[in-house]
Amino acid sequence: MKIILAPKIGFCFGVRRAFNMSLEALNKKPKPCQVLGPLVHNELVIEKLKKKGIKFIDSLNKAKKGTIIIPAHGEDPKVLEKIKKMGLEMIDTTCPLVKKVQDLAKNLQKKGYQVIIIGDKKHKEVRSIQATIKGKGIIVESEKDFPKLKIKNKSVAVIVQTTQNLERVGKILRELKKKFKNLKFYNTLCPTVLYYQKEVLELTPKVDSLLIVGSKTSANTKRLVEIAKTSGKPVYHVENASQLRKKWLLGVNKIGIAGGTSTPDWLIEEVVKQLKSHG
Repeated sequence: MKIILAPKIGFCFGVRRAFNMSLEALNKKPKPCQVLGPLVHNELVIEKLKKKGIKFIDSLNKAKKGTIIIPAHGEDPKVLEKIKKMGLEMIDTTCPLVKKVQDLAKNLQKKGYQVIIIGDKKHKEVRSIQATIKGKGIIVESEKDFPKLKIKNKSVAVIVQTTQNLERVGKILRELKKKFKNLKFYNTLCPTVLYYQKEVLELTPKVDSLLIVGSKTSANTKRLVEIAKTSGKPVYHVENASQLRKKWLLGVNKIGIAGGTSTPDWLIEEVVKQLKSHG
């Protein structure tokens, strides 16, 4: 069986930056170093950081005197202000691209636009963007949300969660343009995420089946699974090597492997090693 890897695997710039900033804080900043929520959407990466001594908390109420690390997906400005008032050292690992989207949303709102965010309502990034504009944005996940859209403002601006599927965004955007003639669209999709998606599309014709490696909580990894499934070929989403099943390999001559932007290269290497052990 031949294993074909997507050309680019491992952390994207934003995830690597957050990971490295957290380790640096552990060495240089007041302890304990506490991440407010998941640093990135990959549980094995979080476990690795825990073993190195980084703590994870789900509420500021649980914070101890020391350092607070803001995750790569961003945070509510009110929370950032509260951290300062508490006198805690703060390390903000918000991805620069997410920060850019937050600033864009804020500027559009100041100019009088009704901001529409195409994205997953419960995703941390979307919630941080929404919080930046004081909850006044309208989040659209799919065409099912259209009947609820009641916008009196004639000036409408659309931005996008950075990890969305380009094709999915295109479908929603076409429908929104029918409803709002003066709509302005700002493509805030992450170029690296788009590159990973393009790689999966190019990989599918070359293989019999595909393995997408990454957390089930990772939005960009789920997008890769969606894209891979459009090929009609068997697609398996695994979080680690232990989830591989021998039956998936029966009759498979070529298998493709890709991973999300928060999937470390060492995790994919483990999957490859396990596949080779299965022969």
